[in-house]
Amino acid sequence: MKNDFYIGYMPKAPKGIVRFVLAFVLILFVIMGGVSYFLSTSHDHITNGTYEFGELTELTGVIRMGPVPHIRIVADADGKIGKNIMLIDFGKFGAKTSVEKMQEQIGSNISEFEVTIRGTLIYQDGFTLLELTEKEKALQRYEKLEQASRYQLFPTAMVTKSLIGEIVDPKCYFGSMKPAQSKPHRSCASLCISGGIPPVYVVQTPEKTAEYYILKGLEGEDLNDEILDFVADPTRIEGMVTEFGEWKVLYMDPEKIRRLE
Repeated sequence: MKNDFYIGYMPKAPKGIVRFVLAFVLILFVIMGGVSYFLSTSHDHITNGTYEFGELTELTGVIRMGPVPHIRIVADADGKIGKNIMLIDFGKFGAKTSVEKMQEQIGSNISEFEVTIRGTLIYQDGFTLLELTEKEKALQRYEKLEQASRYQLFPTAMVTKSLIGEIVDPKCYFGSMKPAQSKPHRSCASLCISGGIPPVYVVQTPEKTAEYYILKGLEGEDLNDEILDFVADPTRIEGMVTEFGEWKVLYMDPEKIRRLE
């Protein structure tokens, strides 16, 4: 049997070798394409949030502490069009301490004043957070509130729900880090939540969208320490849900969280 042999200085390779190389390259191309497709579709989705690092934005509204520290801003005279922006502190900390120090500056209940604060915006999917990058120095101006009804917002009636999702820290998830969910982000999310940033429960819907629930205890207490062992794991949570503007709040018993296999 004649064996093909290719000599490098010859102008053409033997036909047998040419056919083998072409077949090998084609098979390799198909395999690499399949591997690329598998890798691109099998990994967890990375959120597309925005963190306006280095840019400070001023917001005017009313700060309230419940269910979590937030500032409500409105766009019309009667307050029907508005937004609740969760407040967080610089670094991996919640905003409670900074807001309390602002209240000391004012010398009265901060929710009775229309304030202007500035910080770094974080946003995704229509939800917005404001990092108090300058902490209590974020307070720029304040004025006694004359039209309290303009900023009033009442939660909807409670409904019972059983949900499957993942506990995340909203600062990272909504824009300051990527990826900001699942096991690669567990240690960072745990540090943020243990530092006082409100835990948020992310529930994926059949329509490939997400719903976001602020987690609170049955009496409205913070649950940061109680839920740390379940951060970044698929879990089932049952509780009472109310809507607070664009946010949902899930009041639950931390003893009844169930980790899914």
